[in-house]
Amino acid sequence: MKKRVVPHGGVAVRHLLAATGLAAALLSNGPAHAEDGAPRDAVVRPEPASSPHAAVVLPTVTPVEDCSACPTLHKPDPETERQLANLGRELDSVLVEATQDLGLTVDVSARPIAAHTRLDEDALVDRAKDAWVFSPRIAVAGSRVLLRIVAVAPGSHVLLVRSEEIKPDELEVRAVLMVRDLVRGASPAGAGAVAEPSREAEERPMVKQARSKGRAVLAFNAAVLGGYVGFALQRAGGSNDARLTYPLIALGAGLGLGGSMIVAEEWDVGVGDSWFLAAGTWWPVFGALLITDGTSSAKNRRFLYGAGAAAGGLALATTSITFEGMSEGGALTAHSGGAFGTMLGGIADLIVRGRTDVTPTLGMGVGAISGVVLAGTLASIAPSQPPSRVLLMDLSAGLGALTGAAVASPLVFGENVGATRNRLWLSSIALGTFVGAGIGLLTTSSAAHESGDATRIVPTAGVIATVSNPDGTTLPVTGAGVRGVF
Repeated sequence: MKKRVVPHGGVAVRHLLAATGLAAALLSNGPAHAEDGAPRDAVVRPEPASSPHAAVVLPTVTPVEDCSACPTLHKPDPETERQLANLGRELDSVLVEATQDLGLTVDVSARPIAAHTRLDEDALVDRAKDAWVFSPRIAVAGSRVLLRIVAVAPGSHVLLVRSEEIKPDELEVRAVLMVRDLVRGASPAGAGAVAEPSREAEERPMVKQARSKGRAVLAFNAAVLGGYVGFALQRAGGSNDARLTYPLIALGAGLGLGGSMIVAEEWDVGVGDSWFLAAGTWWPVFGALLITDGTSSAKNRRFLYGAGAAAGGLALATTSITFEGMSEGGALTAHSGGAFGTMLGGIADLIVRGRTDVTPTLGMGVGAISGVVLAGTLASIAPSQPPSRVLLMDLSAGLGALTGAAVASPLVFGENVGATRNRLWLSSIALGTFVGAGIGLLTTSSAAHESGDATRIVPTAGVIATVSNPDGTTLPVTGAGVRGVF
């Protein structure tokens, strides 16, 4: 809308409404009030609106004699009366446009045609049987304008009133806002007469998913890694001075923490992503430290080798989650690969040596790095698994290793235990680990619980049967084992 400026005591700029035909009728009828406050005729009869959301905008009434909350106003002088006439015509056109903007169809044919129709409360309610009714009231109080709008919703018996004291040049803006507030504040009986906005426009998300939910995990691991790098650099220089050790650790931790905050702000880092990056960082560090353990040539540089392994593992893990995020189950799979790789690598080292009285640091280091790399690759290409299934498979593999060790334990009993018997016992542990992992994979498969033909094996213990006696009593039979369908 164009801004209208109505100077005090002057002539208002007339609003152009040639398209509606309303302005011509309003201007030709002169002032919109009589000496006794009754509205003049407003004979404009276009085709009645066919929209069910109809509205009637009555001519502006001046002065505001029936407003108990308004100050007492005397009969206006001729100059003020002309100003009220101009403001009344402007207010008429503004209200017509405002109601149309709210989705209502203004029926100008329903405006009063009798010369002395009184707009009391009963008359407004009678007119609002099937359409909105708006009755504006205006008066001049000094240098300000007293604006009052009375509205009745369709089928309602409640009068909605808004009254404000405004500046003349604020008439258009305030009138539009007042009409909007009246319509929106209508009772449910009349609210249905207004076209409701679309569901898509009204819907707003009540809960937003947090961005970078793995921020805390990422920050913790990055700070620890930064502190470790600072410690490794200090040790690589051959210095053991505590005055350098702790400042370097603190500096590295601060850099790592700051870097993690920047990463979490730039990218959406989930909990699974953070733990997967931790697996790609710490298992290579652990493996590198084990491989270089006991090597005199790498005594001062073994921590630096660990930092290099961490950088390589972190680069691989970052590459894996670049194109698609990692689930929590996938991150747990990578950690499980590092743990079982360490165990199986140590067993393989002992099998090669044929002894069990040494610490297989070389095999454990190689196994840790190899296990996390293989498991991380599997987690990146295989379908995502829930963490509970990964934990149950880990438990099953661990129980399988213990079972293999228990079954083959007679091989290491006695005094004459050689390399062959040690290798057989270690091999039974490795075999039990793989068998247990396979059983866990089968028993936790979703298809095994959905298909009646699939293999389902469930361990059981307690009362497994009952025996009936000739006297009619029953005795329980206790035991343990497995049951299921093969």
